[in-house]
Amino acid sequence: MGGWEQIWQGDGARQLWSVPDRRVLQLTAKWNESKTIRRVLDLGCGVGRHVYLLASLGFEAYGLDHSETGLETCGRRLQADGLKATLHRGDMSVIPYPDGYFDAVLAFNSIYHGTSQQVDKGVELVRRKLRVGGECFATFLSRANRLYGKGEAMEPHTFNDPRMYKELFAADGESGVTHHFSSEEEVRHFFRAYEIESLEHEELRLALPGKNGGAPSWLPIRKSYFWQIVARKVDRHA
Repeated sequence: MGGWEQIWQGDGARQLWSVPDRRVLQLTAKWNESKTIRRVLDLGCGVGRHVYLLASLGFEAYGLDHSETGLETCGRRLQADGLKATLHRGDMSVIPYPDGYFDAVLAFNSIYHGTSQQVDKGVELVRRKLRVGGECFATFLSRANRLYGKGEAMEPHTFNDPRMYKELFAADGESGVTHHFSSEEEVRHFFRAYEIESLEHEELRLALPGKNGGAPSWLPIRKSYFWQIVARKVDRHA
């Protein structure tokens, strides 16, 4: 056992990833107000912080992840609060739903795990699973990230570091997991078949849950730069 399966068995990691990301909170609020986005997939959902958020807001929520521990944690939290979501255990390279099925897909800190070709295929797979007009929110490791170049080089800009994010997780962090780092130009290339709504370059911030249900405090992870993109599927034949 290793990698994310081991990570999610630690209480500290589950707590650290229990609060929804700020950008996801903003997007889901916009989607909820628009009433045009209802069926949403969280691709690489982990312990399900965003699946829980979606379900609590009344979306038709789906979560996909390869970690049994992560999905079990998500399922228990949903059940405890009387919420419903569809959870599927599997690899991100296979989304077992019809093309055009989803109104939106979240891929937060997930889709960049692989080679550049695998990332490109993943972005295209998401596009296929979205309906025309559906939105994708995804994050990508930036080449300005302090972890760029660490570990074994698998190909240009792609590394396997057995100690990736060891300060955030127990044991060996993302042991044995491949990470691809992108430039702005490359992210735009990945989304060449979409209409890009926004593309931002920011440091990762993790939330520390507030005391007694209060507002969380946000912990900046120094020099952990990521690209954040929101893009819409367009009709190529229109």
